[in-house]
Amino acid sequence: MELDDEDKMDLAMPMPMDRPDFPCGLRITLTDKELAKLDLDHKDAVVGGTIHLFAMARITSVSENEVNGGDKCCRIELQIEDLGIESEDAENQT
Repeated sequence: MELDDEDKMDLAMPMPMDRPDFPCGLRITLTDKELAKLDLDHKDAVVGGTIHLFAMARITSVSENEVNGGDKCCRIELQIEDLGIESEDAENQT
């Protein structure tokens, strides 16, 4: 899912800055409420750590559009409905 160098250059950015390695729409945010549902303690999270996600998502939208030059682009939107997480770092230490 990582963006290649050409995709990074094509991103519309308001001012010069570091370009992201991944599309922003792939980022998932978990708040206290979601962490509680997953029985996770935020104190166990370490920036740069790795977790393994198990997710079930429902397809909420499928579209295909023609853009300038006759090229077609497609888009599929997903709503994550079920999510599970386990620590890859803890697993790798055993």
